[in-house]
Amino acid sequence: MKPRVRRLFIFAWLTLLAMTLTAGCLPLGSEQVGYPTWSGGGDIAAAADAQQTLGVFLTAWTAEDYPAMYACLSSLSQDGVSLDEFTRVYQDAAQTMTLENLQTQVLSSLAEAHHAEVAYRVNFETRLFGSLETDTTAVLIRSQDGWRIQWEIGMLLPDLRGGNQLAFVHEQPSRGRIFDRSGAPLATYETALAIGVVPGEILPEQAEGLLATLAEISFYSPDSLAQLVKSTPEDWYLPVVSLSLASAAPYIDALRAFNGVRISEIRSRVYADGGVAPHVLGYMLFIPEEHLDEYLRRGYRQDDRIGAAGLEAAFESELAGQHGGSLYVVSPSGEIRSLLATAEPLPGQSITTTLDKTLQMRLQASLGDLRAAVVVIEVDTGRVLALVSNPHFNPNAFDLTEIDRSLLESYFSAPSQPLFNRATQGQYPLGSIFKVISMSAALESGLYRPGSRFFCGQSLWVCNSVTLYDWTQSYGIASGDLSLVEGLMRSCNPWFYRIGESLFTDDKDGFLSEMAYSFGLGIPTGIDIVEAPGNIPLVAGSCVNSAQIAIGQGEVLVTPVQVAAFFAALANGGSLYRPTLIENLRTLSGEQTYTFVPDLQRTLPISDETLAAVTEGLRMVVEEPQGTAYRPMEGLSTPISGKTGTAETPTGTSHAWFAGYTRAHDPDRPDIAVVVLLENSGEGSVMAAPLFRRAVALYFSDGGDPGGILPWESEPYVLYKPEQEPDDAFTTGE
Repeated sequence: MKPRVRRLFIFAWLTLLAMTLTAGCLPLGSEQVGYPTWSGGGDIAAAADAQQTLGVFLTAWTAEDYPAMYACLSSLSQDGVSLDEFTRVYQDAAQTMTLENLQTQVLSSLAEAHHAEVAYRVNFETRLFGSLETDTTAVLIRSQDGWRIQWEIGMLLPDLRGGNQLAFVHEQPSRGRIFDRSGAPLATYETALAIGVVPGEILPEQAEGLLATLAEISFYSPDSLAQLVKSTPEDWYLPVVSLSLASAAPYIDALRAFNGVRISEIRSRVYADGGVAPHVLGYMLFIPEEHLDEYLRRGYRQDDRIGAAGLEAAFESELAGQHGGSLYVVSPSGEIRSLLATAEPLPGQSITTTLDKTLQMRLQASLGDLRAAVVVIEVDTGRVLALVSNPHFNPNAFDLTEIDRSLLESYFSAPSQPLFNRATQGQYPLGSIFKVISMSAALESGLYRPGSRFFCGQSLWVCNSVTLYDWTQSYGIASGDLSLVEGLMRSCNPWFYRIGESLFTDDKDGFLSEMAYSFGLGIPTGIDIVEAPGNIPLVAGSCVNSAQIAIGQGEVLVTPVQVAAFFAALANGGSLYRPTLIENLRTLSGEQTYTFVPDLQRTLPISDETLAAVTEGLRMVVEEPQGTAYRPMEGLSTPISGKTGTAETPTGTSHAWFAGYTRAHDPDRPDIAVVVLLENSGEGSVMAAPLFRRAVALYFSDGGDPGGILPWESEPYVLYKPEQEPDDAFTTGE
């Protein structure tokens, strides 16, 4: 061969090789350029090409791209195993090994013109068993479509040849418990029995009797169970129900007479007193199908339950601990061939919350069937002492034990949405409580001083375009000439319409919104459970909108926990702390792995003068006879400051708000901020303020003093009878 021709040939061969290095395995039947080969005992080019094909396969394996792996198989291999079967083999192995990732390395290759063998190493990095390493070999054949892999199970793991399988014998750790701040148990566990079936093992002649028995002890009907069995792969375990030992005892002998039934001991979650702060603690459910692979790879069993809401979900890893067990290779008959690895389970950590169980339960018992939220938070730390959402629910219902089926169904179907956490996820117009922020913006803008005066009539012509009204219109008496501080005390709408209008016309559109964001509205607080961000518009966009936003209407939406956080900041001098529900985390041996330290998020961007003016207005709301909360708070021994709110809604009756804080300065009992929200319940001074009063009275009496009778009660914690009318003593308005 002439030198020039040889150079052209080598260039062409290298070009084709480079093309191969950047290409994946093409589907069978696709066009592919053939490769040059040499005859002889060993074909270097063929070996390189075969090695490259296997490299594509291994790269796809590390990415768990099973269709790309399957595309590298020969037509004979693809005839022997479908893509679904191929995928399931690799997914099952990954789940059984608790695979996190893998690394591969080609060791050597040997090829003839149409046959090649490539040795490679696989390092399985597993969650429970550490690193598992194995060497194996792939056989490739060359067809018109290029090199293809003659796949067999030993390419995954040599130990699986001959029909062997991987088996994981689980050891489940004990789940951590949840306590209130004083150590009272809120969520613990007891031994129960998990009952389920393997569909492929059910005998046809026993199916009807088995399904009837299972229906008798579970939420399911025989027909729905039959559908579940039909839709579950034959060799999968289908969890049906868990029962306490006492509840299961009458059925055990009958169940064991049926083929395909699996009965195993589990640790069943139990929530104290039918659910203390259920929206905080959450509940547990079977692993959703879409997350099953993730949890199986963490060592969970298919019939395990995981936290599905609240702290149970947010701290699943800490509460669940680390699963353990042994990884075996077993023969087709079930005999153990070898032990590949073992891992000891690590018990879950327990959580001590910041919740005061007595305070929480008394407040839960105070709300009847109202749709409501109450948040109680320490002003100097951010510790949440009570977080109530009503209607509440019994989280034991989700454990599928002895609860009436209709109860659980009602949680999902009730219009009142008892599972919805109104305290952290409810987004509401804030109404007049937003005037605290509007007053802060007015003073910081330089347009107003605390002593600035304005006549508070029953209406105001705003922005030369519309008449807006004051709440006093319903009572016939205008508030009259007021300073800005007095305007907050009287919750004078016209005063704040004027603030919104003047900020807009003074080219300060967006100033209200900036102040609201700096107070923590419109953004998550960082509390430990799921929350909504609320909504604060970046700009008002129009003069009238600015006036509406200034009284907390328009597009303003907040969550009760956001309001509690910024009222705590007003009480402590301006430090906005992250609300927390977690006091500490402890291992089974008592070692604390986390201890709460107050988390300062920011300082309110207002001067000492502004803060003093705002807090003076909040004091006057409850201590001055003209204050909108003077009458409902009259006689309360604990000094407090606060603000009423009545927020208009597009769906009917206004929402009732009250937000405030205590000023006891008791060295043995930290001051608290309390926020009350009652959906569609009327005026804040009439409905929400009495509940605020109860929260304060309960807190300072260790739960002994209910602070009076609420408007919807005939006596403390007892709803008035239908023929009775609620107490109408409080008629202040706002």
